[in-house]
Amino acid sequence: MKAEDLLSFLEEQMKMSHIYQPLLIRSLLDAGGQATTRQVATDFAKEDEAQVRYYEAKIKQMPLRVLRKHGVVDYKDGVMRLQVNNLTFEERTELRATCERKISEFLSQRGVGAWSQSALNIEPLGESLRFQILKRDRICQLCGNTKKESRLEVDHIVPRSKGGTNDPSNLQVLCARCNRGKSNRDDTDFRKEAPAKKKTPTK
Repeated sequence: MKAEDLLSFLEEQMKMSHIYQPLLIRSLLDAGGQATTRQVATDFAKEDEAQVRYYEAKIKQMPLRVLRKHGVVDYKDGVMRLQVNNLTFEERTELRATCERKISEFLSQRGVGAWSQSALNIEPLGESLRFQILKRDRICQLCGNTKKESRLEVDHIVPRSKGGTNDPSNLQVLCARCNRGKSNRDDTDFRKEAPAKKKTPTK
């Protein structure tokens, strides 16, 4: 592949459902044409170590697979290589500027949502934390149902698809029916108007 072929791919063939392809190519250009997934992941996430592990997996999952299919990047023994040889300084500068422009255009369209699927947002909710929230709220924060009346679930107030985390302040208990009714577009905190806790009848 020649520099003009890569430029043509960037300008005309690259279909972006996310920001990662031009990021990967730019990282390889900066590294002289080849780098390990760890090096590129570090470039993606900069100094956020929690994100490095996420991006190592993300690189292999999508942009690397797509770019290998198009003959843009090769991958062997954990090292990625840009399939463009003997780039001049001018060619490298033009290619990198094109990657920067593609990234800027994507971010201007998607905003911060381009980075919403971060490692912090895809961690599963642990059983210990689930038990803690169920013990704290005890009943459905919307309708007041108890666990005897309906299956109780732990809901993310700000949905994970919108960047919500597993922090306890972002979690509330809803019954299965109320949780299904609350879509991932709804970030209502029902705890602010939680129904009074139902008293267990005394014998």
